[in-house]
Amino acid sequence: MKIFILLILISMNLKAVEITFIGPCDEDFIMKENVSEAYRNVGELTIGTLKKFNIPFIGTPEGISSIFETPIGDRALEVVSDIEMRAYGWCYSVDGFSPELYPHQVPVYSHTKSIVWHYGFARYYKGQWVTQCTPAYTIKPKFLCED
Repeated sequence: MKIFILLILISMNLKAVEITFIGPCDEDFIMKENVSEAYRNVGELTIGTLKKFNIPFIGTPEGISSIFETPIGDRALEVVSDIEMRAYGWCYSVDGFSPELYPHQVPVYSHTKSIVWHYGFARYYKGQWVTQCTPAYTIKPKFLCED
């Protein structure tokens, strides 16, 4: 009986968090995994998952610059016109909410169900940043999506 109760208690604590990565050219996910290991925050969970599956990335729990060899730096900028530019990078949400915090600042709670990372852009227009974290697949930028 003690073993049965212990198994129930262990299974209650092994709740999985679904982590999904969506790239720049398609709204379908590149990767989706259930993570049952315990992590303190979104940054640690993300880095742990990427390492576990040998996914190429550049980043730390404090922030991700590249996943799946997406461009960084000047290569992640798109000059649209004299008055418009897009800066690309990785954005995340937790249970459908996009916190305005670095990933290591967002705890993973026992009730956390999903973390979604998507490759997005911030839009600079007429001297102001007017959007941030718009999914790149909504415009399918040529420099990223055409061979």
